[in-house]
Amino acid sequence: MKKWKGITIVLILVAIGVGVFILSSTKKSGASAKTQSYDFTTISRGAIESDVSSSGTLSVVNSVSVLAQMSGRIETLNVDYNDKVKKNEVLATINTDMLKLNEKQAQAAVDKAQANYDLQVLAVQNALTLASKGLLSDYDLKTAQATLNQAKADLDSAQASFEQIQTQIDQYAYITSPIDGIVLQRDIDLGQSVVGGGTGTSTALFTLTDDLSKMLIDAQVDELDISGIAVGQDVHFSVEAYPSDSFTGKVKSIRLLPTTTNNVVNYDVMIDAANKSGKLLPGMTANISFVKQKKENVLVVPSAALRFTPSTLSAAEIKKAEFLASLGDLTPAQVQAAEARYDAEQKAMAAGRTGARTTASGLSSLMGGARLGGPGFGGPPGGFRPGQSSRTGQAGAGNGPGSAQQPGAAPAAQKKTLWYVDSSGKLAALLVLPGITDGLSTEIVGADNLEGKKIIVKVKVN
Repeated sequence: MKKWKGITIVLILVAIGVGVFILSSTKKSGASAKTQSYDFTTISRGAIESDVSSSGTLSVVNSVSVLAQMSGRIETLNVDYNDKVKKNEVLATINTDMLKLNEKQAQAAVDKAQANYDLQVLAVQNALTLASKGLLSDYDLKTAQATLNQAKADLDSAQASFEQIQTQIDQYAYITSPIDGIVLQRDIDLGQSVVGGGTGTSTALFTLTDDLSKMLIDAQVDELDISGIAVGQDVHFSVEAYPSDSFTGKVKSIRLLPTTTNNVVNYDVMIDAANKSGKLLPGMTANISFVKQKKENVLVVPSAALRFTPSTLSAAEIKKAEFLASLGDLTPAQVQAAEARYDAEQKAMAAGRTGARTTASGLSSLMGGARLGGPGFGGPPGGFRPGQSSRTGQAGAGNGPGSAQQPGAAPAAQKKTLWYVDSSGKLAALLVLPGITDGLSTEIVGADNLEGKKIIVKVKVN
């Protein structure tokens, strides 16, 4: 029995030791969390742009397709991709061996028709002489004249066929450039047979452009963002081939006919872009930012600072810090009184002994009529109200009906929270009104007194 009693005492002592160790570790962990280090930044002045993001494809401003005007086999090929060409320069030729044989046949047909025509001229002259002497009837005279007209038509037809063959040999067999420009595409090879004669059936031979110093971007803009786009608007864009380079352009036009893909409606926005460096090539994908609004010399902070929430503080501690930040420029005595009243009301709320709406009215009466969120108690309209989170505009954790927004009050979601370390080394909050943002940085509105203020961006990773 004594043996078991001794074992029991040992187990109890071990359990106590483990508990003490866990408690000690927890305290150390909490202390470590309370004293964790941060990455800081300073509220400073700078320029900021509000953008609409999109993507598009680069293309040339103007392009010309060179088609085959006659059928045949490519005999010579004088240019290739990217070659610069002059207007009327011969790009390629089509073999004319068969055409030259056809030319001889056509010439023979012309000669035959000419001889027949000359003979019919003499026949009509003789008929006229006989008819004047009464030796030829009117019918025979008109027959002779009709035969002459037919011979004339045959001669004209033969001459037209001959000239057509000559045109093919002298002009169409030589594929020339219609403009001064650059060969973007070559669709033929030496020895290839091509088909000519019509735009629907003719073989495409070359694609030319007159200028690569200017490019056109076809951007797809979502229907939700199209209201922020206007003709003449400035554009910044980049291409994957040169990720560190930034290019500029201007909106040329907005096409009214939308395209719908998977129930997403987009509009084509055409952008003019300069390409003096020659880096931009047709077919490249451009990552585009349309400049909606641009401001110079304004207070800016990293957007990450507005998203930071201290992990070492509880939800109640965060709510209280934001409440204290909303008090604005009250005197120390007023701040102390407001804090005491806030603590009392939070304690009462936790105990379930408060009414539906007591916080704002109680604090206002305590401060001698100072209005929460007004000029003397938290700054401009839209200030933070006790019991409400400045990040979401919704009631904070643990809030009951007493945190409902008062009639006529501006939404607290207009303001965001910044965190800093005060002179005593504790975390403290600032409530600021954000302006435009470019995603990385955000403007701070109406807070010139905060310039140079050191704020927290994130927890430092050691």
